Amino acid sequence: MQCRLFLMTFAAIAAAVPRAHAGDATALETLRNELEHKLPSKWQMHVRWRDGALLASFMPPYQEAFDLWYRPTDLLGKMSALCPEPDAGIWRLLRADEDIVMEPTVGGKTTLEMRLSCRKQLLDR
Repeated sequence: MQCRLFLMTFAAIAAAVPRAHAGDATALETLRNELEHKLPSKWQMHVRWRDGALLASFMPPYQEAFDLWYRPTDLLGKMSALCPEPDAGIWRLLRADEDIVMEPTVGGKTTLEMRLSCRKQLLDR
């Protein structure tokens, strides 16, 4: 009886835990590889899945990041240039409701307002 209860509990927990699909990891690695070739020198990057989007956080060198933070048009231009082209293979790996989001980071801090949706950028072209 206890074994059956344990198995039922384990099955319920396992069903509730979100799982990463092989495609998720492929999309993440594809984007990471694509961005590494576009990234300005000395910039650091971290790519991960967050809220149905591939979120790419960028960390320019501190002074450059600080300067860009106060020149949002320049920052937007740099992030927009990092977005994959419309025909890039990464888009075929994503569902229509998934996005690629660029996020600048300055001194380990960021704000949601500074995020850039690459899908929206493509639609606005």
